[in-house]
Amino acid sequence: MRKVTVLFLVIGLLLSAAGCSVSVPEEKVFSVDDYQLQITADSTYREATGGSFDLQITNNKTYISIMAYKYMDLPTDVTPQKVFDMQNEELFSKREAVKRIEEAKTQKTEQYTITQALYSAEKDGAKNYYATYLIDFADAETFAWILVTAAPSYLTANRDYLHNIVCSLTVTQ
Repeated sequence: MRKVTVLFLVIGLLLSAAGCSVSVPEEKVFSVDDYQLQITADSTYREATGGSFDLQITNNKTYISIMAYKYMDLPTDVTPQKVFDMQNEELFSKREAVKRIEEAKTQKTEQYTITQALYSAEKDGAKNYYATYLIDFADAETFAWILVTAAPSYLTANRDYLHNIVCSLTVTQ
């Protein structure tokens, strides 16, 4: 009797293990049509409505917000770096207990120049981390300021993943 019970347990475990599969979310592409830009995230993200961003997506744990710019629409003395600084200044003027966690650092690739910085701040009694990015495309007429907002623990644990979503921003033709 004991051998039969053990046999059924083993068969049950094997069958349940064989039926298990890891579910990997599919990718989803979000577009900023007026600027010929798109960003790719997994299917847990959806477009958020409202706000003053050209595009904002969320998975309810983080928000990725994009403000896009065309060079031709800016005064000649306004550079992408100046926009990055102005957007950061505007954002943090509306927050409390602002601390820069990491200084801005810039990396250049063939496709774009990316600048990123990390801040901690509070709004309405909630503490968040804010990763701000500037993506200036090498051969395009557009660039973007991107804001990633999340609880400090979520952003810290998922920083590379979120960075890869931000870096998926591309120019469409």
